[in-house]
Amino acid sequence: MIDQWLTRVMRGLTLRGAMRRATAIVAFGGLSALVMLPTASYAADTLRPDVAKPLNAAQDLYRAHKYKDALTKIAQAAAVPDKTPYENYMVEEMRGAAAIAAGDTGTAAQAYETLLNSGKLTGEDEQRTSAALAGIYFQEKNYAKAIAVAQRYLKAGGADPEMRVLLVQSYYLSNDCTSVVNQLKAGIDAEVRAGRTPDESQLNLLGTCAQRVKDEATYRSTLEKLVAYHPKPSYWDDLFQAIRSKPGYSSRLDVDMYRLRRATGSFASADDYMQMTELSIVAGTTAEAKQVIDQGFTSGALGHDAQADREKRLQALAAKRAAAPVDKANPVAPIDAGFNLVFAGQVKPGLAMMEDAIAKGGLDHPDEAQLHLGVAYYVAGQKARALQVFHAVKGSDGSADLARLWLLVAAK
Repeated sequence: MIDQWLTRVMRGLTLRGAMRRATAIVAFGGLSALVMLPTASYAADTLRPDVAKPLNAAQDLYRAHKYKDALTKIAQAAAVPDKTPYENYMVEEMRGAAAIAAGDTGTAAQAYETLLNSGKLTGEDEQRTSAALAGIYFQEKNYAKAIAVAQRYLKAGGADPEMRVLLVQSYYLSNDCTSVVNQLKAGIDAEVRAGRTPDESQLNLLGTCAQRVKDEATYRSTLEKLVAYHPKPSYWDDLFQAIRSKPGYSSRLDVDMYRLRRATGSFASADDYMQMTELSIVAGTTAEAKQVIDQGFTSGALGHDAQADREKRLQALAAKRAAAPVDKANPVAPIDAGFNLVFAGQVKPGLAMMEDAIAKGGLDHPDEAQLHLGVAYYVAGQKARALQVFHAVKGSDGSADLARLWLLVAAK
């Protein structure tokens, strides 16, 4: 029987599988979808001879890989007048399968549209048909229809993540960045909450569209995720620029940008080591400065270029400052002195000094102090406590932006 043959052949054929079998071939932009559809059960329905004969011939031609000839026979069945709903269903289902195999996506789309509009598809049958049709429209660059059918697929309960990819790509290629942001943001945030690493390409797409629609908050949060989960110098550069461009940003926090880059292994050049060393000396964390410049030489990033003499002089200066006794005439603020002790390996007294300074209050920059306390706990290996402290940072000077980054880094 034709319907039994269709049920057997159509069920389980993916796009790539069909390609391997040289049966149903169509490229859906890398997305796999069912190209043939399971036949619904019509126990009381039959095909009249005028319809069954050309469809049986079409079945034989399909098996012989003569897909265009099969379409001709299916057209003969379609021309029979006064067909029953069941006969129409069988004609269009076979037409869609043969057209896909023949590479005639236009005819296949018409057939699948007819099936979807018949009202006879529900559940998995509707999902498979919608997935196939959305793929066809995407291939044909008819993104408006691809969007509409993909939405129908999801509304019918379809859960294939590749269909969500198709939907987002269709929005993007339609220059509808607002819809891209709406589709991607919620899913990516859910991935992060679940402790999973968000896909780098999706983050890039979200960031691009957020920037185009001037959604600065989403753009910055996307960059934060990129540097936390897929750290690259270019992402850090973009994030630096995004944070620095915010009104009220404090340049005192530039060194904290480098601390994050160092913590994620994202130093890309000799300049990174040199800049952080200089900033650490100015900030009063001289033990940190010595560690950074020494790391630059140990890694081979420093000491081998035209600036080698300058790099060696900076290394000597950092070592001298780190070994220098406390200058009682120009005392360092307790929060900075404690921070430096932590970098010098004196974790317990350093953390205690910082905690006491924050508890006493009266600090000029309390959120910056809270941020540095969190970093100190992170450096000390006490990540759970670091997370608690980072959550408490609320400053509008850039400290809260950096604390969010540290939350992502420390939680990994």
